[in-house]
Amino acid sequence: MNPTQLMVGSMLVLIGFGTYYVVPLTFIHENLALFFFLLNCLMIGVILGLTFLAVLVFKYLEWALLWLVIKTCGRRDARLHQVILKNLSGHRGRNLKTSIMFTLALSFLIFSATGFDLMNSLIQSEIETFVGADFYANEIGDSFLN
Repeated sequence: MNPTQLMVGSMLVLIGFGTYYVVPLTFIHENLALFFFLLNCLMIGVILGLTFLAVLVFKYLEWALLWLVIKTCGRRDARLHQVILKNLSGHRGRNLKTSIMFTLALSFLIFSATGFDLMNSLIQSEIETFVGADFYANEIGDSFLN
């Protein structure tokens, strides 16, 4: 058996066990700190997995972008198409590292922005609950309140 396959398989089993057994168990036992920690870890794992899957598309995205630029904006530079392709293939490793850093930074910004938005709405709802909790209405005799 390939060691890489063994490692990936073991990781998938652990992630599946955590997702389907540990997360519901923490929710049932009302351990919300661990529940949200596990959900955050799961979401960060999804972001990392999608980033590394996107690495497979970068090469073809570069080619498509080059073709689009040459066919639309740079018609007089069409003879440089082969030179640019050779340059892209020569710098493939550096381009790959740069694109991974860019997508990870972008996904982190999106993830943190949604987290801050969630915290903002959570704080607002907690303040509304805390401040408005002492307000109630009673019906006195034959009033218009049902």
